[in-house]
Amino acid sequence: MTNLLRNVAALIAAVTILQLAGGLLGVRIPLAFTEDGHSRTALGLVAASYSAGFMMGAMIATMLLARVGHIRVYAACAAIFSVATLALHFTTDVWSWGLARMGAGIAVALMFAAVESWMSYSIGPRVRGEVMSVYMVLTKGALAFGPFLAFSYAPASAEPWMIAAALAALSMVPICFTAAEQPDPPKAQPLALVEQFATAPAAVIGSFGAGLVNGGVLALAPLYAAEHYGAGAASEFYSAAFVGSLLLQWPAGRLSDRVDRRLVIAALAALAATASFALALWSGQLSNWSAVLLFFLWGAGALSFYGIAVAHMADRAEPGKLAQSAAGLLFVWAAGSVIGPLVMGPLVDWFDVPGMFWFSGAAATFVCAVMFWRRNTREQAVDKEEFSPQIGTSVAAGEIAYGEDKPDAPASAERAPS
Repeated sequence: MTNLLRNVAALIAAVTILQLAGGLLGVRIPLAFTEDGHSRTALGLVAASYSAGFMMGAMIATMLLARVGHIRVYAACAAIFSVATLALHFTTDVWSWGLARMGAGIAVALMFAAVESWMSYSIGPRVRGEVMSVYMVLTKGALAFGPFLAFSYAPASAEPWMIAAALAALSMVPICFTAAEQPDPPKAQPLALVEQFATAPAAVIGSFGAGLVNGGVLALAPLYAAEHYGAGAASEFYSAAFVGSLLLQWPAGRLSDRVDRRLVIAALAALAATASFALALWSGQLSNWSAVLLFFLWGAGALSFYGIAVAHMADRAEPGKLAQSAAGLLFVWAAGSVIGPLVMGPLVDWFDVPGMFWFSGAAATFVCAVMFWRRNTREQAVDKEEFSPQIGTSVAAGEIAYGEDKPDAPASAERAPS
């Protein structure tokens, strides 16, 4: 295990440094954007642009990796991400911000695809769980810590953009200096979303619901914190959500190995809905610590059930189609992340901040209800894959967590379309 971690340490280090920039920008973008006088609707458009770019990057990842290789893709996209981040300081109109964030989304999707497909190539089936655990802890920890790197700067200052761009550039160093062998060119597979919905409807709906609930709240919640508790509280809220997910995702995943995964998804969605409704009902009336606690609980539920949805699909996917299934779920998750901010932005403009939490609570309640409905419609899989922690990053993350099925792998009795 130690030797294996040494082989992929450069890859994990690169993503951890990149996620420090991601956490910083997650708080800085909404604060700086609204400081320029833009509406929450416009902020939702900018957030949706990033997710749309992520979808486009995921679609062209295998083609670019096959053409120029993993190191070149990562290095070029890190440069693009740095430039797109710095551009945010030099423009104020909505469309320029949207284009810059779309470019950043494309770059980030390609960077994750390069790193995670490389990791999938480098590790064996016996240690996937351990590697994914280290990967998840470090990357989510970086997302939680990142906002505090620019804690003392005003929203309109240039330093946060410079720090984020520098981190993205710095993330190239471990990749470019690694002695690890690059993987063979990947092979693209069609998404086949209809087939995947027939195979595991709960996994597809859970993935879409995760994007729908998370995309808008993570984009707009810093505004809620800054409005009620000061600009410094925005970092606390954003970090609390990822710490909550970091602490709960692994225990919830292990529990899902023993009980129906759809019940665990339903419980996590119910936790997210409860926290959302509480924040909507008592918006502005809560003390700082109680609001942070509720957002911690929201993150523990809302940011944790995507990984279990991926595990549910892995339980039922046909042999040889794991990468295809992971691609489909990622695409569906990203689609939810586009729609969520587009809907939540106007709701916040019309009904103030509680509108965002009412929508998040309603969407999470829908996911919970669907899980119970699917459980009553079809029994759980007899033969389960062991859970590995998963976050929405790239297609290859599913291969790291569960391994690419071999063509001659035996199919379980429950791996037929439902």
